[in-house]
Amino acid sequence: MIRFLLLFAVFLSLQCSVLGVLQDKIPTPEFSFESLRIKQITMTDITLGVETSVTNPYPVSLPSSLLDMDLKIEGMKLSQVKTDLGVIEAKKTKTLPLELKLKYTDLIQLYQKFPTKPMLEVSAEGNMKVAIPKQWQYLGKDSLSFPFVQKKEIPAVYPDVEIRNFKILMPTQSEILSASNSDTLASSATQFLGGLLGGSKTSATSAAKAGLSGLNLNLKTEFDFVFANKAASALNLTDLQYNLQLAGENFLNGAPKEIVNSGKESTVKVVSQFPIASIGTSLYKTIQTKEAMYQLKGNSGFLVPSLRENIPFSYEKKGKFQW
Repeated sequence: MIRFLLLFAVFLSLQCSVLGVLQDKIPTPEFSFESLRIKQITMTDITLGVETSVTNPYPVSLPSSLLDMDLKIEGMKLSQVKTDLGVIEAKKTKTLPLELKLKYTDLIQLYQKFPTKPMLEVSAEGNMKVAIPKQWQYLGKDSLSFPFVQKKEIPAVYPDVEIRNFKILMPTQSEILSASNSDTLASSATQFLGGLLGGSKTSATSAAKAGLSGLNLNLKTEFDFVFANKAASALNLTDLQYNLQLAGENFLNGAPKEIVNSGKESTVKVVSQFPIASIGTSLYKTIQTKEAMYQLKGNSGFLVPSLRENIPFSYEKKGKFQW
């Protein structure tokens, strides 16, 4: 009996050794969590980009790979992702790029909980389950699981923008004379501009009828775009582009030369000009009444020094302002 037990033990030991050698030689799929990054910031949300990949070492296709992931910020679960990579072809690596939007309406509670914390920890925690083809299954395993945790910091951001210090400057008499080809045209231009910028409806209306087609004169304008962050992170803008409409008409667009970043506020100094000939009826009334419905949109970079990243920032806002 003892001899039998010894032989049985030797047999089990040999079997386990053989299985161990076979297991070491059997290729297994590989999972990689490539990156977790901020793809874009807008006025309503932050978009995170997640990159994962699965490598299939077999000469046959993998039937599926299931990703189950929780997204947390400072330990608070905000969303869950469950998705299938689908079929992964033989001897190929398949990537799975995901976009996750974090809306500020969902982040406000976090911002209130950490009112002075400029950077918040976001973590992607979960598991990738990869199915194994039948002919490559061993020890009863039909799949492999790859748990993962990936962390990154994101800025506490809740941006807003408003227009301040708006003004349209009255040209000097010498500038009007220089842009006119006759004293009559210069007189009509002076009357028109007096009504437009001075608020005199009678003089502006009569001057508008006089015809200023021969006048090559630009009006100068100055104003500030003030971007403010209502959360805790500093607001550092770079390479800003803007398009401003007033009363439904295109007013100005371009790239300002000066951006003053000061803590949670960035002031964009705009000094520009536009031709009188571009003033339509709606814009004419808007300038005259010094009150405008506006639409502002554009793109910029959002520089986060602690992350060494310049994140794309797209903004758009509609509203009303007076000057």
